[in-house]
Amino acid sequence: MRQLDDARVIQALKALADPNRFRMVQVIAEAGEISCGEVNEQFDLAQPTISHHVRLLVDAGLLTARTEGKHHMLSVDRALLTRLAGVLPARLAPERRLRGRAVARRA
Repeated sequence: MRQLDDARVIQALKALADPNRFRMVQVIAEAGEISCGEVNEQFDLAQPTISHHVRLLVDAGLLTARTEGKHHMLSVDRALLTRLAGVLPARLAPERRLRGRAVARRA
């Protein structure tokens, strides 16, 4: 299991920040496991756009993909989501010290 460093947290949050990708994760989580074709049926987006979104979610580790015959099956990595939810409060806590980093202040 890869360490959940700041770069990985940011990658996952960026992937989830897009409304279509967030909804895809919701649909796939609800189904448990779903084929890419079934994902296509759930969204009014072109197939290449769906593939692009799925690739970003897989690259971020939020989705896992496996091949079953001609079908690509997708599922949510619930362990990663749980870890992500667990680290956010600690990483964003006001008492957390930024080691050697300058903090930009807004005027």
